[in-house]
Amino acid sequence: MKRKVIIATVTAAALVGGGTATAFGVAGSGGAEGKPASSSQSHTRSVAHDDDRGDGHDEDRGDRDGDGQDGDRADKAEDTGAADVSFDRAARSVLKEAPGSITELELDTDNNKLVWEADVLGKDNKWHEVKIDAAKGDVVTNRVDTHKDDDRSTVRAAGLDAAEVGKKAADASKGATVTSVSLEDDADDGAAKGHWEAETVDKQGTEHELVLDGASGKVLHHESDQGDDD
Repeated sequence: MKRKVIIATVTAAALVGGGTATAFGVAGSGGAEGKPASSSQSHTRSVAHDDDRGDGHDEDRGDRDGDGQDGDRADKAEDTGAADVSFDRAARSVLKEAPGSITELELDTDNNKLVWEADVLGKDNKWHEVKIDAAKGDVVTNRVDTHKDDDRSTVRAAGLDAAEVGKKAADASKGATVTSVSLEDDADDGAAKGHWEAETVDKQGTEHELVLDGASGKVLHHESDQGDDD
């Protein structure tokens, strides 16, 4: 603030005198004391910028740097399934927020934060998009998705919910962490019940992809990222 007053005073003196004032650097502004700037106008912008940074922009800049790091951590956690909030807990939070049937629940990154993102066919027969903070368990988003037009009959025909499918997928991959479960429509195959697709990652970092029967949850296909087909 003091530096702004000094520059303003020098500039005012120049205007009254009708001449061009030469502004000098102020100790702590980043320049050597006594070194003239190219013009009073340009130096005024520089000092004001320094003051603005001191008034909170340093914090914003730190946030931006931190966001980049947070984004990297979130991406890594998404790949490894290292979320503080488990799949099962996220499913319970989603249904508490939007009662109905979860057709998709996956670990994702949103604005550099790790979240559980869910699609829900609500009891109101509307599609809901719900996001849960994967670190704290708080609801980040709950909105009606008017653009989603998936076949509701597939959801009604499925004999399991996403939470049950998640448990079966974890068991089938020997206790691996569930990172994604989704109900897929088999309309092209003439099967209204559809099928579930799940992804898990184990402690060794091996990713598993599973396909489960839409009604019973029986594992129909299971492969790891090494290409082992069970």
